[in-house]
Amino acid sequence: MGKNKDKKNAKAGWLFNLFKGYMRFCHDHFYYKKVYWVGTENIPEGCPLMVVSHHQNCLSDALGVLFSIKNREDRQLRILSRADVFKPVFEKALRWLGIMPAFRLEYDGADSLSNNSYTISESGDELLEDGVVIIYPEAGHQDKRWMGTFSLGYLHIIFEAAKKSNFEKEMFIIPSCNHYSDYFDPREHFLVKYGEPISLKPYYELYQTKPRTVQRQVNALVREKINELMLNITDLENYEAIDYLRNTYGIDYAKQNGFNPEVLPEKLLADKMLYAELDNLKNIYPEEVQVIYENTCELKEKSEEMGIGDRSFAKRPNTCTLFLKGFGFILLFPLFILGCIPNYFVWLLPTLATRRIKDRMFHSGIHYAAMMLITMPFFYLLTFALLWIFTKSVIITLVYILCFPFLGIFAWNYVKQWKLWRSDVRFKYLFGQGKLNAIIELRTHIYNSLDKLLKGK
Repeated sequence: MGKNKDKKNAKAGWLFNLFKGYMRFCHDHFYYKKVYWVGTENIPEGCPLMVVSHHQNCLSDALGVLFSIKNREDRQLRILSRADVFKPVFEKALRWLGIMPAFRLEYDGADSLSNNSYTISESGDELLEDGVVIIYPEAGHQDKRWMGTFSLGYLHIIFEAAKKSNFEKEMFIIPSCNHYSDYFDPREHFLVKYGEPISLKPYYELYQTKPRTVQRQVNALVREKINELMLNITDLENYEAIDYLRNTYGIDYAKQNGFNPEVLPEKLLADKMLYAELDNLKNIYPEEVQVIYENTCELKEKSEEMGIGDRSFAKRPNTCTLFLKGFGFILLFPLFILGCIPNYFVWLLPTLATRRIKDRMFHSGIHYAAMMLITMPFFYLLTFALLWIFTKSVIITLVYILCFPFLGIFAWNYVKQWKLWRSDVRFKYLFGQGKLNAIIELRTHIYNSLDKLLKGK
């Protein structure tokens, strides 16, 4: 495929902008409950820019950055993605979207690396035209909230672009992080956060004589800046316990430190503070902290076995409230059924498709894309046609169709609240049977131990 043809496919014309607007609207207002773009004022305009981020949730990460950057007609956005997704049936569409293949040694083999020459050249050309290149240097994705090793290829791309300009064009790297309240479920909260841009101009002179030294220096700086933005749980041995604690004990911890745990950017700051304190305590009191982590894993396991979420322990339900909520579910059940038609198929079919994919970090991105591009248009148009046939009224049909997304959101929330109510009912029953005493004591002991250590012995 020739270069001119590639550039034409990636050009952001009116059709691309219309498509992007539709996808962004669905992303921000339908698929996610709340999306936060933080630090977008740091994004420089009218200059070559490379967005560098840690990578955790595959397509969802890239879409978050793509939708957070307002691009003009003359400023293109390019995303470097793993080469194995460039199947013949998808290649033209991916290139039209501005996505370019990146071949990696550990996934594609040494023989494939020569194919990167075109991607490097094309990315450099976009940078020289004041475009934006989005890249994830981990060359893969993590399955937890931590930062992996960075390949230096991204620095080779941007410094080679600077070299093409005879080091006259000032290049910028902007560090970025993405953060999710939940990786997998729709209707969760999502955050993309930007730090301050890093100018590469101060490194130009040294790069001309010691390029590898400069790449290592800049890479260390970029990693440091991304680490300041993200939640980087480096204690992978105790990751499950730490992650559980930040979502349980961390709720009250956030409130006590002046953060609102319901606002994801504030919860991220609280989680970073909590983990920093835990990591520090582990160095001072290693045995005591390790016991807390072991007890936490036991608490998590027992809670899951009983089918009870921590929320039920934190806010113990009373009989009257449970009865009223149960009555409310009965009253709203017809509306729930209405919301399931046709939204049940819109949500369910992509979920069935992702079950065949072992790597769960692909699931949310594929689920979103399949919904917005396939199941939602198909089932909404099908329902529109059937309603029109049976009602003979365009107005009634249009009003009903416009209500579909909102009814779908209602149905999703209905199921979510039902699961919480069921957890509360189970808690009430088991508590009355005296079967929760041991787990309540364990949870209280963990929290008291943490309070004691965090507030000082």
